[in-house]
This record gives sequence, C-alpha cells and structure tokens, in this order.
Amino acid sequence: MATTRPAQAETLSEAERGAIRDLIKAYETTWNTSDLDGMARLYREDIHWVNVKGMHWRGFEEVDRAHRAFFDIMFRGTRQDLEEIESITPTAPGIAIAVVRWLHGAYTTPSGNKVSPQSTRMTLVLANGPDGWKIVQGCNIEVDAHAARFDPIRGQQPA
Repeated sequence: MATTRPAQAETLSEAERGAIRDLIKAYETTWNTSDLDGMARLYREDIHWVNVKGMHWRGFEEVDRAHRAFFDIMFRGTRQDLEEIESITPTAPGIAIAVVRWLHGAYTTPSGNKVSPQSTRMTLVLANGPDGWKIVQGCNIEVDAHAARFDPIRGQQPA
C-alpha cells in the first residue's frame, strides 16, 4: 500500500514545540479553572470542534457558545488533567497536529447519568500566526479501555 509523504519533511524548532506544549497546558489550566474567556483566546476564528459525543461545531462563535453551555450544564468544576502529549507532528509551515491524552473527571450528564472518570484522546490541529499558536480544529474521543485490549497494534490479544 503506497503512502503519500510531503516532498520535504517539515520540522519544528524546540521553541515552537515548547509554544505548542504551552498552548496545551493553557487549555488544561483554562478548563480546570472554568476560564472560558481564556479558553476562547486559544481558538482561531475559523476553528472547528468535534466533541466526545460527535457533535460538530463550526467557527469561533459556535465552539465558544457550545463550550460555555456545557460548562454551565455539567463541566464547571470537573477536572481534565493532561496525562500525556503523545505526539506533535508538523505538517506544513506553521501547521502542526498534536495528539493528547487526558484524564477527564466524573460529571453528571443533562439527563442525570453519572459518568465516571475516563481517559480521552484529543487531536488538535494548530496554526502559528501573528498571535502565536492557536487551535484550528479539535476532536476529542473517549478511550474505550475494553476495546483497546483488542487494538491490533498496541492491544494485548486474549490467549
């Protein structure tokens, strides 16, 4: 199976990698302090976001409004702790993709269901511009620990 690779591999300086790590840490801090204004400053105007349940929000106004609504309903005071930045991959000048794993604290859904703490994995598309690195696209998914056991690459197959 053929793969397509860029003609010239992009690289990130250590300063750029540090700035991306700082952005991810800022996301963690703003989430954990329910600082939605601070979180909004991490987004680019043309941001898209796919949340853990598959909802797709398009543009700054939708992404900001949706996060504020869900914080009011169920996430205010719920921690999201950085477990690992799994990768930071440059894809083009000033563009990088980060894969991040979080431990998301317990919360109660709008329908009253109690959700236990869980691991999630987030993919972020990041762009460097006049205001530094910003989030252009985010996608967060729940990590299904049971299913992960059967991952053909990293899982442990039952005997």
